[in-house]
Amino acid sequence: MKIDYNFITLVALGSFNPAIVSPNFLNTVCELNLGEPVDQSPTDIPVIRHLKFQNLKFTVEMNRLQIMETGIENITETRVLSIFNVYYEKLPYTPLKAVGVNINCDLLAEMETKTDALTKKVSNPSTYLDFFETNKINVIESSLQTKADKTWISSNYNIENVHGLTRSINVTQKKDFLNINYNYEAGAVDKHKSNLSLLLDGYEQFCDEFLNFVKYLEG
Repeated sequence: MKIDYNFITLVALGSFNPAIVSPNFLNTVCELNLGEPVDQSPTDIPVIRHLKFQNLKFTVEMNRLQIMETGIENITETRVLSIFNVYYEKLPYTPLKAVGVNINCDLLAEMETKTDALTKKVSNPSTYLDFFETNKINVIESSLQTKADKTWISSNYNIENVHGLTRSINVTQKKDFLNINYNYEAGAVDKHKSNLSLLLDGYEQFCDEFLNFVKYLEG
């Protein structure tokens, strides 16, 4: 099976000041050495900030911060977590509510028969119950139902308390492949800062889990 990575994002919910996040702040204060942005939003709009550097994109709103990296080959080498760490060190009193990381990719099976088998597996809740060794998951499914047949389109699976964090896996059927957004999230970080540490310190373990999940789908 081939994995094509689309992007990795770190998304934080809380209270932010978009005007602070400028090229000078990122390059000089945070010492990230990103160079000059290739695109950015007008500076006279204070409630939202977009900055794009080569393979990195920052989107800052009043209640949301997103750092996206594209062009990923090795998911363990993403910079989104280290950049967020530096940002948070410089602005430690930023009120945070939740922080999550997303691995978004396309899965391509070698043959049509394997694609059908893969689709059946990712659309079956038992796959997630068994992989995570849990007795309960929350499922939201989208499908096309006719009098004669049902065609699965997408599903979202939410699994709570996996090593202390929540997993949210969204799988969507495309024409010749499956798109997966594999997320882990630390909630209530305003009350439990240890949740944030679990997320930031556990990224390598999260990557291993994701790759093991893909292998599980192949089995």
